[in-house]
Amino acid sequence: METLDKTLAEQLQITKWEIDKRKELLGITAADIKMLTENKSLFSKYIDGIVKNFYDRQTAVTEISMLIGDAETLRRLKSAMKNYILELFDGTYDELYVNRRLRIGKVHQRIGVTSKLYIAAIHMLRTVLFETIDMRYIVKDEHIYSNMLKDAINKLLMFDIQLVFDTYISSLVNEVQVAKDEVSHYAENLEKEVATRTKQYEKMSLKDELTGLNNQRALYEHLRRELAGAEREKQYLSLCYMDLNGFKSVNDKEGHKAGDAILKLVGHAMISSTRETDICCRYGGDEFCIILPRTDLNETILVIERMVKEFKKLENKKVSFSLGLFTTGPEEFVDIDSLVNRADHLMYKAKAKSKKKAGFYITTSEKSTRKI
Repeated sequence: METLDKTLAEQLQITKWEIDKRKELLGITAADIKMLTENKSLFSKYIDGIVKNFYDRQTAVTEISMLIGDAETLRRLKSAMKNYILELFDGTYDELYVNRRLRIGKVHQRIGVTSKLYIAAIHMLRTVLFETIDMRYIVKDEHIYSNMLKDAINKLLMFDIQLVFDTYISSLVNEVQVAKDEVSHYAENLEKEVATRTKQYEKMSLKDELTGLNNQRALYEHLRRELAGAEREKQYLSLCYMDLNGFKSVNDKEGHKAGDAILKLVGHAMISSTRETDICCRYGGDEFCIILPRTDLNETILVIERMVKEFKKLENKKVSFSLGLFTTGPEEFVDIDSLVNRADHLMYKAKAKSKKKAGFYITTSEKSTRKI
C-alpha cells in the first residue's frame, strides 16, 4: 500500500514549514526552547520519581487501570514515558519529533484511549512537571523564571496535543483533502526545490574542512537519527570516542602544518577502514568519533582494530589513539548525551593507560582496557 511507504507526517502532509507554523501560532520561541534545554538536567535527576508519581495517580482511576491491564504493560508505559518526558527538554522539535508524537496518537487510538482520557493524562503530566518546578525554584526571586518555564512546557504540550489529535481526526478529513490536493501539488514542488537548496547548504555546514569528516554538529544529527532507528528496530548502536596521544608534541615541535597532516591521516585511516554504514566524525581538536549502527561490541572492536592497523601503516610520527567504546541496545537504550558522555569517559580510562606506557589503548563498555 502507498501509505506504508510514507511516514505519518507525510501522510498527514505535515511538512517542515507546517511544523514551524504551528510553533509560531503557539508562540514557541527560541527563548522557550533554550529554557527547556537548560532544565533537562533537573528533570533527568528526578525522572524516576516523576514517572512513578504520574502513574500512581493514573492507575488510581479504575478506567485507566483496566485499560493498562497488567504489570508488563505498565513497565513498558513507564519506560516510554521516561523517554517522552526527557525528549520534551531536548530542544529539537523537528520532523523526527513530530513523527514520534503522531505514533503516540496512533497507538492511543488503536488501544481505545478516548480523547477525554488522553487530555486528562496530559493535564496530570503537566501538574506533575509543575510540581517538580515548584520543588526546585522555591525562592521568591525565582518565581518569574519558574512561571516562564511552566509557560514553555505548556506550549510544547499543546504542540504535542495538536499532533496526537491529528491522528484521531485524520479519518474525518478525507473530503477536505480533495480541495487541498491542488494547492499541495504546487506547494510540494516548491518545497522540493527549497529542500534541495537547503540540503546543499546543510551539507556544506556539516563537514570538517580539514579532514573531510562529519563535524560535531553532524555527529549529533546522525546520533539522533541512528538512535531513533535502533530503538525502533531493536538493534545495537555503538559509539567510538577517540583522542590522539602525542599529537600536542608534534604540533608544538613541528608546527601546525605537521599537526594538520596528522589529523588528515586520522581522517584517511577512519574512512578507508570503516564500513559504508559507519559514520566518521571529527568532534573537535584531536578528538574523533565513529558511529556504528547495528553493531554490537565485538563487531565494533573488529572495525576499530582494522582502523588502528591502517593508521599504523602511515607516517604517524608515533601518534597513537586512546579509544572508548560504548554500546547501547537492543532492548534498553541511553539518551544521546549519555551515549557520548559514557564513550568519552571510557576514552579517558584508556588515556590513563597511555600516559603510563605509550601505545594504542581501548576501553569498552565492559570496562576492560587493553592495548591494541
